[in-house]
Amino acid sequence: MEVQNGRPAHGHKHAHEHAHAPGAGAAASPRDERVSQIISEFSEVFAFARSHWASYAQEVDSELKGVGMIVLQLVFRKGPVTATALSQMLDMDKAVVSRQIAKLRELGLVEAEASPEDRRVILLTATAHAGELLERIRRQWAHAYHERFADWSAEDLEQLRAGLHRFNASAHDIRIDGPAGRCTRGHGSED
Repeated sequence: MEVQNGRPAHGHKHAHEHAHAPGAGAAASPRDERVSQIISEFSEVFAFARSHWASYAQEVDSELKGVGMIVLQLVFRKGPVTATALSQMLDMDKAVVSRQIAKLRELGLVEAEASPEDRRVILLTATAHAGELLERIRRQWAHAYHERFADWSAEDLEQLRAGLHRFNASAHDIRIDGPAGRCTRGHGSED
């Protein structure tokens, strides 16, 4: 088997990369195979990202978890946002997200205030300190990614960027019911 960059070359698959179409014993279509391979690749990207977020979290505070840094990144990018919206975006239990938000507030990285539209709704925003911290982390990330993309052409990078943007844009239609959804940026009102 030919190996490139420590991975099997195109046309060769790891055993775990073989897709299984829905239904007992049904053969996978080429599209199902391709989607299965993409899912496997995303799993590796997520593992890379998870390990980096965990190390960055430890640099910020020994009690902060990697998921806390992910929550902070989302608050920074999507805020003002509710804990409910974050839970839905991350597909996580609200209690887990709430614990991370409490720690981020304790560290002065997230602020919480009642929505002017509905005082029952608490909106979360990132502080200026959080913005500075995330910019430092972004520079560290960029270095790690530049190393991984060293032999990629500009066209390769643009193709990946465009494909990921299209994929991510397809998930932006998450609707949150109730007052939290009406008061969160991008949900229920014109931006």
